[in-house]
Amino acid sequence: MTIDIKPLVKFLKQKDVKRAREWLELNRSEINAGDEFLKGYLLALQGMVSALESGGELSAINKVLEKKYSREQIAELIRETRDRISQKFRPEDEHGFDTAWIDVLNELSGEKKS
Repeated sequence: MTIDIKPLVKFLKQKDVKRAREWLELNRSEINAGDEFLKGYLLALQGMVSALESGGELSAINKVLEKKYSREQIAELIRETRDRISQKFRPEDEHGFDTAWIDVLNELSGEKKS
């Protein structure tokens, strides 16, 4: 199953927590409960929405949305996350969690997935 995160990223950019939560609820019901990768993926997205809702200044997603990270810093976050994904010993839910971050960061920075 592929999750289209473009609507969620749009809501994050607009800081529309209500619509972001609605999107999460809609997609949560479509995820297979036994799929650890997707559980981790959804958990990361849920954390991003929660961070936006709480307004935590130190959260990475809020720093990205507030443009407190340069393109180079975002690219470095993506590189570091890809490095974690390449570590085969990590469980599937962590792979999903990290993949969600890469997908969202790429979408926010306007890059295509590679």
